[in-house]
Amino acid sequence: MAYDDLFNMGRGRFDMGLFNASTNSQLSHDRYDVYVNQDYIGQKYLLSAQESVQDIDDFLRNEGYSNFQSYLDGDHYYIKAVNNEHDVANVLKVYLQNR
Repeated sequence: MAYDDLFNMGRGRFDMGLFNASTNSQLSHDRYDVYVNQDYIGQKYLLSAQESVQDIDDFLRNEGYSNFQSYLDGDHYYIKAVNNEHDVANVLKVYLQNR
């Protein structure tokens, strides 16, 4: 058996299944820092492939908040609340802690 074969065979021990390079698919959890008007609120973990950081927007709309804008910058998710910044921040803190 060639050295390269031994090296590649042992590589799987350290892979731990967190990232499968051959399919370029993610298996570990994504995490986003969430901010409301530049104030850090908490972290949003995506626990399944069906979840998205934009689920926060749907949650806020379901809670009756519609006067906000959001955007993603790397692993930071920013929400700009126009009128009710403190209410949005408080409801998101509870949401993020319960997820």
